[in-house]
Amino acid sequence: MSPHRHHHRFDRAVFVSVFAAVSAIASVYIYFLLFAEFAFLELARETIKNVNLTALMAAMGLAGVSGSLAAARWYSSEKGTSLLSLGFVACAIAAGASLVAHTMVLAIIAAALVGASLAWTTVVLSLCLRPTLHLKKLGTWCGLGTGLAYAFCNQPPVFTASSRTQIVIAIIVALFGFIVSFRLTSEPSKPSTSPDYHPFAAGLWVVLFLGLVWLDSGAFFILQSDPTLKAQTWDGALTLLGNAFVHLCAAVIAGLALDRRQLSLTLGAALLLLVTACLILGGSAQYFPTAKVLYTAGVSAYSAALVYFAARGGKPWLSGILFAVSGWFGSAAGISMAHTQDGVPLAFVLTTATVSITAFIARHFWLRHQRVLAEASGLANVRT
Repeated sequence: MSPHRHHHRFDRAVFVSVFAAVSAIASVYIYFLLFAEFAFLELARETIKNVNLTALMAAMGLAGVSGSLAAARWYSSEKGTSLLSLGFVACAIAAGASLVAHTMVLAIIAAALVGASLAWTTVVLSLCLRPTLHLKKLGTWCGLGTGLAYAFCNQPPVFTASSRTQIVIAIIVALFGFIVSFRLTSEPSKPSTSPDYHPFAAGLWVVLFLGLVWLDSGAFFILQSDPTLKAQTWDGALTLLGNAFVHLCAAVIAGLALDRRQLSLTLGAALLLLVTACLILGGSAQYFPTAKVLYTAGVSAYSAALVYFAARGGKPWLSGILFAVSGWFGSAAGISMAHTQDGVPLAFVLTTATVSITAFIARHFWLRHQRVLAEASGLANVRT
């Protein structure tokens, strides 16, 4: 049994565990943000004639869904650390393969390897976090790891590096994740008994995360596709450093809120930020600076919550479904929507907001009903 599970003093064992867990979270997010979303597709565009980016994203997304479900199927607490280290090695190999994928066939194979290995690693890592970290500070460390990843990717030397250099960085990050993975533990831990992990409530959270990822991906595609908006978002050292600062602060604040069991507040705030940002993006460019800050903060907030929710639950199939549906399917759907309609449709933004608010309301009344049933059961036990 890990010593820090029952002691609050920040001794060496606690520091090593926290450092390893935060580093592993940051490694996964950096690999995804810097490589899977950027460098891989950019290198394919540069080296492959008549490249089909849609086919590459489809291969990566389908492999991501499969990898998430496969990790849930074959995860075991006895082999958790080994499965995690295997995932990081596979990520490094997949990134290396992309460097020599000079044809569409090879690129599609590389894309599938990237999606499967990253999905596997993400799910397994989420199941190792709760046994490794003290539950009381789980949100803080998830927020810090997420914020550091976004901040790192927005550092000028990293962001402006060539696609090949960024891929090399991704390989190094994956190997670093491999090293620290041995300092995590996957000892058996009791799955959360919180009502939020009841199948009905968990389903509502999956829907909420799906909407957030969908909005994020659609807005991201708009920013990437419009040269003017792209320049205002990522051009210049001060702009990038500002993005890094907002990302880090928003993720850490979200983590602190999550440790106070404010998951609803955190996701509600992220939804409000993303919906507002999407509405501004669909209107006047005059208010774009505001939209950029709102979008940046919203992304970091829900990203920290996504890791936290999966980690706190400690349920393999929930983590697998969460990342498969909300993560991979939501991302692919958001990009496809923005690609075909040149923006995030107003109707979709309003529909997502309506569905999300309905899910929040449904959860509130469902929790109230559960409390009534618990009180009635307790009263009946007293009478008998």
